[in-house]
Amino acid sequence: MAKDTEKRAELIEHLAELRTRIIRSLIYVAVGMVVAYFFSDWFIGVLTRQLKQVLHASHGRMIFTSITEAFTLKLQVAFVGGLILASPLVMMEVWRFVAPGLTASEKRPFRWIAPLSVFLFIGGAAVCYSILSMAFKWFASFTPPDVDIYQSLPAGIRFVLLMLVAFGCGFELPVVLMLLAQIGIVNSRMLKRNWRYSVVAISIIAAAATPSNDILSMMTMTVPLVVLYLLSIWLVKFVERKPSRE
Repeated sequence: MAKDTEKRAELIEHLAELRTRIIRSLIYVAVGMVVAYFFSDWFIGVLTRQLKQVLHASHGRMIFTSITEAFTLKLQVAFVGGLILASPLVMMEVWRFVAPGLTASEKRPFRWIAPLSVFLFIGGAAVCYSILSMAFKWFASFTPPDVDIYQSLPAGIRFVLLMLVAFGCGFELPVVLMLLAQIGIVNSRMLKRNWRYSVVAISIIAAAATPSNDILSMMTMTVPLVVLYLLSIWLVKFVERKPSRE
């Protein structure tokens, strides 16, 4: 009976701590949204820079289709910006909640996996941003000579954000494989032996993940992912050797 009471008390304590950290995270996001709202015009300008250039060259323009879209768009952009600004603090709250239940050996990989995942996501988003102009030009090339393009601004921003997220998540492949190796699901020999099947799988995933579905974007995602997969074989081997040295 005493053990059940003690376990129930521990559970209530953990739930109370979880509630506190969720509330803190929501406050961080709300504050981030307020800050991002004042920079929403700049954020919109960055996201639509390549699209505006292509539309200008094609005698097109960006439009709103309703009177409420401008205000709604600023709120949506502020929300996304707030999430980005608050993400370090939110991750800190998640880590402080999870860390006490982990052993020292379980905590050690997160010291380098967390920074690596952030670096890879930013790298993937940067690669995507660098090829957006070429992708938009490719789409615009199919426009008949006597037709003008009127692009919805919210739809254009959603497309760009989806592309950035798709590339950022795709570049997390080494982190995912290393985590799978940590728990014993994959190993370097398996990855090396099945690299041909993995290249085919990466090509299919890249085709499905890129919202544009154009050849340029698919190849721009596929080639770096194949390189990252080959690099992951070495990284997974490094993770496998680590327990033996200890």
